[in-house]
Amino acid sequence: MITRIFYIVLFLLISTIGWNQSQSQYISAGEKSMEEGDFYGASIYFGEAMLYDSTDLDLIFKYAESFRLHNNYEKAEYYYNKIYYKDGGREYKKAVFWLASMQKINGKYLESYKTWKHVKTLFPRSNTYENQKAKQEIKASAFARRAEKYRNNAKVLNVGEGVNTVESEFNPWVHNQKLYFSSQRAKNINPNGEVLDEIYKVKVYEALVKDSAWELENDLPFIINSPQYHNANACFSPDGTQFYFTRCIDNSSCEIMVSSFLDGKWKAPKSLSINTTGKNTQPMSCIINGEEYLFFASDRKGGFGKLDIWYTKKKQNGEFEKPENGGKQINTPDNEITPFYDSESGSLFFSSEWHAGLGGFDIFQSFGIPERLGKPKNVGAPINSRWNDMYYFVDTVTDSNYMASNREGSMTDKNATCCNDIYSVAFPEKIVPEEIVIETLEDLNKYLPVTLYFHNDCPNPRTTATTTTLNYTATYKDYIQLLPTYNAEYSRGLSGLKKEEAILDIDDFFKEYVEKGVDDLELFTQLLWLELQKGTEVELTVKGFASPLAKTDYNVKLTGRRISSLQNYLKEYENGKFLPYINSSKLTFKEVPFGEYTASTLVSDNVNDQRNSVYSRAAALERKIEIISVNYLNEKQPRIGLNKESIDLGSIKKGTKIPVSFTVTNNGNAPLILEKIEGSCSCTVVNTSQVPLQPGESRVVNATIDTEQLSGKQTKVIQITSNSNPAQTEFVVNFEVTEN
Repeated sequence: MITRIFYIVLFLLISTIGWNQSQSQYISAGEKSMEEGDFYGASIYFGEAMLYDSTDLDLIFKYAESFRLHNNYEKAEYYYNKIYYKDGGREYKKAVFWLASMQKINGKYLESYKTWKHVKTLFPRSNTYENQKAKQEIKASAFARRAEKYRNNAKVLNVGEGVNTVESEFNPWVHNQKLYFSSQRAKNINPNGEVLDEIYKVKVYEALVKDSAWELENDLPFIINSPQYHNANACFSPDGTQFYFTRCIDNSSCEIMVSSFLDGKWKAPKSLSINTTGKNTQPMSCIINGEEYLFFASDRKGGFGKLDIWYTKKKQNGEFEKPENGGKQINTPDNEITPFYDSESGSLFFSSEWHAGLGGFDIFQSFGIPERLGKPKNVGAPINSRWNDMYYFVDTVTDSNYMASNREGSMTDKNATCCNDIYSVAFPEKIVPEEIVIETLEDLNKYLPVTLYFHNDCPNPRTTATTTTLNYTATYKDYIQLLPTYNAEYSRGLSGLKKEEAILDIDDFFKEYVEKGVDDLELFTQLLWLELQKGTEVELTVKGFASPLAKTDYNVKLTGRRISSLQNYLKEYENGKFLPYINSSKLTFKEVPFGEYTASTLVSDNVNDQRNSVYSRAAALERKIEIISVNYLNEKQPRIGLNKESIDLGSIKKGTKIPVSFTVTNNGNAPLILEKIEGSCSCTVVNTSQVPLQPGESRVVNATIDTEQLSGKQTKVIQITSNSNPAQTEFVVNFEVTEN
């Protein structure tokens, strides 16, 4: 049976050219099938041509293209790789580009990373799509390599043969207990697999639940499924009276239609006034803040790349306002498709082949309103796979969500990933929406810690100052410019796979830690502003850390400068809007400059080994500050304070029992309960009373550290668990055990 593949609105026609042909005739037939969108048929024709000459690179490229376009990724990779091996990207640069894409979809992430680096050199002009795509895939490669890290507890199940067939099914939409979807299905097929239907178009179908499973009922009437067009991507308006869908003449010309469904009858569809030349497809209607919006995908002018997500608001007269682009947070130089806005969680689901993903199209979620959508978040595996995952639909009535995917496990009579099926998505427990609602201290603290990273000895290297005039944004910008240096230094002396893995390790650190820290800081700053606007007086507790490369006293001062850069960031944020709060002590800082006290003992402190002591991922992870807690000063609560957070005892002779003491004070206005005080090892014994401390009251905590079983540099932590915020407070003891 001839199979048709759809992602986006790829509507195909069947070629009926005969089989008794010469090589040139087979190639011509294949090219005609490609033009008509019959990529599976094209692969058959090109395959026959390959029997005459399998060394022709131009033919091999066409063959590879036909496999790619009907989702036979393994064969596509095989033939693109043949071209790459013989040509090296000299003439067939696009073959290298698509080889990198196929390697990623096939789960060969390291190979894909290396190939994308070559693509970047083949397309050196930074304003080209190929160059931008290569740089994005290189940057995002760490995400795919660590896919398991992003798994959630969703269960993704094929909805079954009552809906799915060996053809492609997509665009699930549930309305009034019916499942609406799109598919192109033939009624008459000859033994050679050729479609004999006079009319062979994509249609909208509906299914009902029977015996706890979806079962096909029928396709919609001709007034919707006009035999002159491909009809797909249907949805209902929130009140159920309007039926939006896409009507296409071919793959390049599509418009959004609307039909009324009144008294059980369909009205003649009308083209929406928002349509433009090109593709206008995948409409999605919803209610946001009491108003009806329509999201859709379009390649119209004014976008950021290929297909973008657009939205428009419905006016009182029933017409729609001029569409607005969803913005650069969402849209990219590549395709963003299949929008679905979940009004309950206040978030947009969509699919993209640009944002960091696992394979082809991944599903992303962005919180916010249409005019201000947040940074997209990959919804993770198993919802996303190495293949194309699209058309996410949230059924708020049954809490059963749906999607379309061509992942392995879909029904097919061709290659394993040829065709889309419809899948259900269920969670063991309903996910609490990530709405930004700040009502209590705990609400704000759940966004902590915010962790910010620094280059070695920055800011203001080689000084003993404890403050800086730089703000964190400036240090961050300087830091990320050093990524090539980090890659070069950390991979120095390595070759082959080890070299590539070292580079990926550094790329991952900058993406998953450094850049994430900046994003977290921006979100936290906005939330902090909301709290201050309420009249809340806030204290931020900020810890500073360093790698062990320099001496202890210097590192403590260095971490002080790092904390100072955060303070400067808030002072200068949006032309100093936090400054009045800082000057009036309504926003204060509790500084905890730890220096290198808690640095991993595995991190090198060898000044002559800068690969490991400066440029390694392990060393870079130690150079940071953390916003660890938020305290409300004008609310009744305990606040723990220490007269010092750490102590350096220098050299200690082995066998010595070290007496250590520090003072705990309740700086709050409610009783402080010291629930537990304990050392990080059995060598530390703590003696103190657990009687609650009243506001303003202090108490000395005494401890003894036995060095009999210790040797070398030591960091011992005494942890205090209390009813303050944060619940855990640490006192750090640093020393070195010697034999003399």
